[in-house]
Amino acid sequence: MSLRKLSDQIVEDILSQLGSGQLGEGSTVPSEMTLCATYNVTRGVVREAIRSLDAKGFIKVSQGMGTVIAPLHEWNVLDPIWVALNSDSSYFDDLQTTREMFEPEIAALAARNATPDNLKELEDILEEQKLCLGDAKDFAQIDIAWHAALARATQNPILNQLHNSIANLGIKVRIENAKCPNAVEHATYWHDEIMRAVTSGDSDLAKAAMRMHMNQVRADLEIALQSS
Repeated sequence: MSLRKLSDQIVEDILSQLGSGQLGEGSTVPSEMTLCATYNVTRGVVREAIRSLDAKGFIKVSQGMGTVIAPLHEWNVLDPIWVALNSDSSYFDDLQTTREMFEPEIAALAARNATPDNLKELEDILEEQKLCLGDAKDFAQIDIAWHAALARATQNPILNQLHNSIANLGIKVRIENAKCPNAVEHATYWHDEIMRAVTSGDSDLAKAAMRMHMNQVRADLEIALQSS
């Protein structure tokens, strides 16, 4: 097994411990020797894992002071490994609040800047979504694809990248959301309304429709979580 894969195993294990609360802010990370013995790996593998965790903001390495878990506000909670391991329902409200801030502005800007190619892509994905029945995972992927296409239609690469950075968090919440009766139909309806506004170039209407969509998503998610 490669050095990279072995070090990733250590990274994943430590991030799992952070997510579960087994390790918390200010906790001391075991020494290199202890980690070598625990995972039966060389110091090179352990150091690679430590460098990775440090770069992601999860730990602080100090000469003579050892290695400790960094403050929570420094953690890169959008890191793909962290998201895959720890994006449970405790993150759903934070994600939805973030989307409620971003998505209406994205819709408004898309209405002003969308090209014919952007509109065709949005329409094609929307038609695919209308045919998506019964599979929550498929619905989640298509829903994310539609919103990503809308972000691209803004022609703003920074806004597009910010939107993409939370996409990984969106998979689990959309799968959960799809458990609510009629949630898929609600999403398709509002995508259709937003699409009409974007196509007509009406930024105010696009923003208003997206706000209504986000309100519906929050309501459906609350119902889904209550019944799960």
